[in-house]
Amino acid sequence: MSRLLMIAILLSAAQLACGEAAVPAEAASAPPPSSAVSQQTARILGIQPLLQKLASAKAARGCGSPASFEELTIRQQLLEEIQSATLDVDGVLAEIANEQGQLSNLRTSLQAKRDNSVAKFNTAALITGSAAGAMVSATQFNTLGSRTNNIGDGFGIGAGVASTIFSVVATRKQNGPNGTVGDIPNMLAPLFDGTPVLNTYFPPTVFQYLQAVPADQDPPRGARIEQLKAEWVQSGRIGASSATAAQVAALTSSSDPKVKVSISDLSNRIGMLTDVSGRVSLMKRDLAAIMRSYMDKPAGCQSPQSR
Repeated sequence: MSRLLMIAILLSAAQLACGEAAVPAEAASAPPPSSAVSQQTARILGIQPLLQKLASAKAARGCGSPASFEELTIRQQLLEEIQSATLDVDGVLAEIANEQGQLSNLRTSLQAKRDNSVAKFNTAALITGSAAGAMVSATQFNTLGSRTNNIGDGFGIGAGVASTIFSVVATRKQNGPNGTVGDIPNMLAPLFDGTPVLNTYFPPTVFQYLQAVPADQDPPRGARIEQLKAEWVQSGRIGASSATAAQVAALTSSSDPKVKVSISDLSNRIGMLTDVSGRVSLMKRDLAAIMRSYMDKPAGCQSPQSR
């Protein structure tokens, strides 16, 4: 009897723990995007007529009735359109990741050369300063005479100048050497009216998504591309009003030996590609919201659990 009582207590405690753990998970779930945003994405994809036909077909059948052939056909068409758009987004993200990877390799190479140069000049400045201090101290004994003292003073001044020069050169080397970008995509080129190369391509629906003003935001804030450029200006990645010709060349260059890029240029380019990737990825969130909307039950019908 005591064993049965113990088992019952343990089961009750486990059920209570599961119930308490479910509350934070439900409370922590992120709110879905607004219907206005998902409707805007549906218009960009051109599937709003299909959604309207599906809504009419769902309203025509009663609760508990199986879906008609027309409804199933519309669902299949919607699924194909959304899957195609999802693959387009994945393709853009893959090209951006490919470009970022190759830019990161070039930046790492330039950083290694910079660190090597800076270390050499700092070491030269340290050795020169230490040797000068020892030499000057060795020539300052009174028994050596004033002439030897003057020679030591002159050597100390010269070594101090040399040490200062080495330190100044090491400071200037902090910016690192310049390099040339190889054969890679330039996914920022379409955003700055540049010439895309290699596999650089934004599908029309994805590019239209970037050119649209988010439906849940005020129009004065501008389209998604305009908001990105405003953020880049604020962070100092491009000029105060717009990117200069030199900045655009550094941000979009590919296989051009005439365009030299610095470590700072590469860092800005990688960061800007990350920002574009984030905005494009939000399109998949809207596609998921569209799928959830047409998978809902017909209006007025309730699931067995809610009855």
